[in-house]
Amino acid sequence: MTTCRAARTLMRLAITLLFAITFVLAGWNKWMMGSAPDWFVQQFAETPLGGLPQTPLFLLLALGESLLGLGAVVSLFLGEWFRERAPLLKLVLAGSLLMFVALGFGARLSHKYEDAAFHFMYFTGTLLALVVIDRDDRLAASCEAKQTA
Repeated sequence: MTTCRAARTLMRLAITLLFAITFVLAGWNKWMMGSAPDWFVQQFAETPLGGLPQTPLFLLLALGESLLGLGAVVSLFLGEWFRERAPLLKLVLAGSLLMFVALGFGARLSHKYEDAAFHFMYFTGTLLALVVIDRDDRLAASCEAKQTA
C-alpha cells in the first residue's frame, strides 16, 4: 500500500468514524429522553414552531440523526473507508448537510446565533468531507474507465 493510499484510507476511516460517533450519540441521547425536554420547548416557544407539538419535532431530529449514524456505521462495516468508492458514506454526508441546515435554521429562528454559527461550521466541514470523498470516487471511476478502454 502506498503512502498516498494509506493516507486516503485513514482519512476516509476518520470521516466515517466521526460521523458515526456524532450522529449515533446524538440520536441515542434524544431517544433516551423520549420526549422534547423543557429547554427544547422553551427554545421554540416564541417562534413560529412554538405552536406545533414539540415532541414530534424533537423525535424527527432523533430519527434523522439515528439514520445518519446508522448509515455511517453500515458504511464502516461495509469497508467503504478501504474501498475505491463510498456511495453510502456520500449519502450520509449529503444527508448530514441537510441535518445541519435544519439545526442551523432552528438556532437562527430562536435567536441562538452562536449555535447557528457552529452549525454553519459543521455544514462547511461536512461539505469539505463530501467534496474530498466525491473526488476520490471520481478518480476511481476515471481509472476504471481507462483500464477498460
